[in-house]
Amino acid sequence: MRLALALSLGLAALACDGRPPSPAPAGGGAPDPLEPLRRFEASRRAAADFSRLPSSDRLLGPDPIALRPVDPLGRPAAPGAPALLSPLRGRDALVLLDASLRELSRAPAPASPTGVAVLPSGEVVASGEASPALFRYAVRGASLEPVGCIELAGLHGVRDLAAGPEGVLYALDERAGALLTLRPGRAGAEGRLEVERWDEPVGAGPFRVVRLARHLIIDCLLDHTLVVLPVGADGRPLPGGAARIRHDGPIWSFDALETAGAGLLLAAGGVEDRPLDRTGGSFGYIDSFVFLYRVAAGARPEVTRLSAVNVSELGVLTPKAISLSTLPGAAGARLIATGYGGDRQAELLFRATEAGLPATPEVSTRPLSPGVAAMVLLDGGAVAYANPLLDAWLLDAGGAVVKRPVQDDGEDARSEELRLGEALFFTSLMAPWNRTDGPLSRFTCETCHFEGYVDGRTHHTGRGDVRATTKPLLGLFNNRPHFSRALDPDLTSVADNEFRVAGALSGHDPWFTLSNEGAPWLADLGLFGADRADLPPEALRRALMSFLMAFSHRRNPAVLGRARFTPLERDGARVFQDRCARCHAPVLRSDDPGSAVPFERWEELVLAPEGPIVWGRAGYEKTGVVPYVHEDGARVPSLRRLYKKRPYFTNGSARTLRDVLERARFAAPGSERAAGAPAAVPAAFFHDGAPAGEGLAALDPGAIEALLAFLDLL
Repeated sequence: MRLALALSLGLAALACDGRPPSPAPAGGGAPDPLEPLRRFEASRRAAADFSRLPSSDRLLGPDPIALRPVDPLGRPAAPGAPALLSPLRGRDALVLLDASLRELSRAPAPASPTGVAVLPSGEVVASGEASPALFRYAVRGASLEPVGCIELAGLHGVRDLAAGPEGVLYALDERAGALLTLRPGRAGAEGRLEVERWDEPVGAGPFRVVRLARHLIIDCLLDHTLVVLPVGADGRPLPGGAARIRHDGPIWSFDALETAGAGLLLAAGGVEDRPLDRTGGSFGYIDSFVFLYRVAAGARPEVTRLSAVNVSELGVLTPKAISLSTLPGAAGARLIATGYGGDRQAELLFRATEAGLPATPEVSTRPLSPGVAAMVLLDGGAVAYANPLLDAWLLDAGGAVVKRPVQDDGEDARSEELRLGEALFFTSLMAPWNRTDGPLSRFTCETCHFEGYVDGRTHHTGRGDVRATTKPLLGLFNNRPHFSRALDPDLTSVADNEFRVAGALSGHDPWFTLSNEGAPWLADLGLFGADRADLPPEALRRALMSFLMAFSHRRNPAVLGRARFTPLERDGARVFQDRCARCHAPVLRSDDPGSAVPFERWEELVLAPEGPIVWGRAGYEKTGVVPYVHEDGARVPSLRRLYKKRPYFTNGSARTLRDVLERARFAAPGSERAAGAPAAVPAAFFHDGAPAGEGLAALDPGAIEALLAFLDLL
């Protein structure tokens, strides 16, 4: 069975737009089937210490997130010899594997490692999205040995890393939207490497980088853009000759081949390239696609789309890993697309003709467990995969796919229920019958919420002129009621409404039982044993709720290793207390004013790795950000991990936090309420669109700088 749809924040908003939750079964006096779930949720909330909820980055397993060949030239490794490197994002480790994906060695890595590169010398360098240091290693025999690090001042982490044949490194600062080009030199004082460094702005949310012989390619998730930069003889990118491929929606993966004409053949995996359409009562035109482009070199590079293939209809959803290679004899191109949310792999063959590559390829598919985040083609046609959902590496050597679980020394103590909830969230289990006809789409939560955060989109809601930005789905447990407009009262309502709306146009009852015939790959998670033949509706909803309770925000790199505010951050905390905290309340539970944290404890909890304060509040406010999603305004959002949520405001009109703060207007001390101020706001405050007139003040430049420093910690 082709599986379809997982959780989306937008879905939950749609589910509760004035419509009641699923009714109790017919037959007067029948019990509410959701009541056991509400008791379960109440029990979990009563037992939770919301000041110490662990961050989910370690809780959800070791998470092998990437794969890189040990040999930068891609030469095959001898049997049993080192072949691949894989960072374990959830364990702060880098693993050395042989070609059969057996672990040979393991070494500490930067916090939350997500990038690894191999220099021409054979030296290995790893980066972490929560660390400003690059760790260096040597591969000696079958051992991976640390040999030092490169400290990078002025940033909190590096999301991805690539190396060039000149010995140059390329690092992505996701937070600042910058590309760092680094040239390591000789060891200087105290044995530290001297490093030349050039920083260039590249776009919002850069998270993947690949270096080819003559080009550097960067995927900017929140800008929905692939940036193709020519590279000079010294390895430095040349921004003046950049080509940009922009979509209406995120691009999750890419691969490219350089051609004889100095241009590129480039493949990309992402959401359908057209506006999301909610006018039909569901989410339309957001299938997963793979695209093929030709990028012609020149002073003004020309980009031509050759093909766009709907891979959702092939069972490949949210393709995070694709591979592009040439057919024998340069007779065309072969594109392999895997899906994090679907249970198939697709092979697309573009056979060259006299007219060039065809728009419609030859297509074949085969089963492959969901959760693939990276893939590498090995010698002899084998393919290796990194799979964070299964916490395993997979090997396809032409027969049955072999699973190699990450050895975790018993640290992963997740229940079957939590594993099922993660699968419901990230795959297509919630609506197995959805179709891809016309505007109908098969999609997963990452279509709108990459890794649980956002996609940089501001979409039309289907209601008048109202548009809305995507919000993170992490940190929901202590941030109820949920969503900007609908205000679901609890996670029980969220879970039930998600099942109902996910398959709203499928013609199937959302109160269904999941069988192992419908999702045989769940056996890889240990969810279908000899004593369990199916999963009933209540169990599915409870599993999703358990996952949402555990899906807390990842550690904020800006606070790791910190114990004290800087003077500027402390000034920002005071400004926040005076100007912002009435709405963005310093509470541990957004619906409980009694959980407010006194100012004296802000420093302790803000600088804790969990950063547990919600900085939000139940109820609606009108602050000038129009059109309002509800007649009473919009729910006050949480400010946790603001660097992961862009653009800002419900309508997406603010691109940066500085823009947000520069638009703010408020009643100066001692002044009367400004004309036109909303009656619900005791002390008039406008995020945007403040009415003209006396009595409103703006933040002064010093307050803005202090607030920016403080907000960076949240």
